[in-house]
Amino acid sequence: MRLFLNRWLLALCVLQLCSGCMLFNRHHSDADAPVPSLERQFATALQFLRQGNEQGARELLEQVVVAPGLAGVTDDALFRLALLKLRDGGEKGGQEGYSLLARLAKEYPDSIWTHQSAALTRYLSSTQKLFEKQRETRTVRELNLYLSRENKELRLNIEKLKKLDLELDLKNRR
Repeated sequence: MRLFLNRWLLALCVLQLCSGCMLFNRHHSDADAPVPSLERQFATALQFLRQGNEQGARELLEQVVVAPGLAGVTDDALFRLALLKLRDGGEKGGQEGYSLLARLAKEYPDSIWTHQSAALTRYLSSTQKLFEKQRETRTVRELNLYLSRENKELRLNIEKLKKLDLELDLKNRR
């Protein structure tokens, strides 16, 4: 009986140890893995920014913002990436920065970064309108130049036709 009881206790201990391992493995499942990885990428991007490696930071921040969102990480990454895009300058940098800030406001309306970026978003919106007006102005100028050339060519053709008409009149009178 004692041998049976010892074996029973041994089997019970082995089962308990195995179930403990299962619980431990369940706690660190693959579903939880992306979150620390995302936070690690973001922390590395911040370190790159501190070191002045903007290109490395940009690449990591782009990976963070395309991954499934994580409040406190993705919103911060969107804001910082928008600022880096603005450093590119020009219309493209402004558009990319504005679209990232618009995404920030849409996906994380209560984020501190959304509130911090509100004035910048309004400024970029007006800048985008300015770029649009400049494009329209450029198009109108090109059209105006084309029409001026066309008009000049038509005037020259009219003058040629007048000369031909005068020559025909002179020939008919002779």
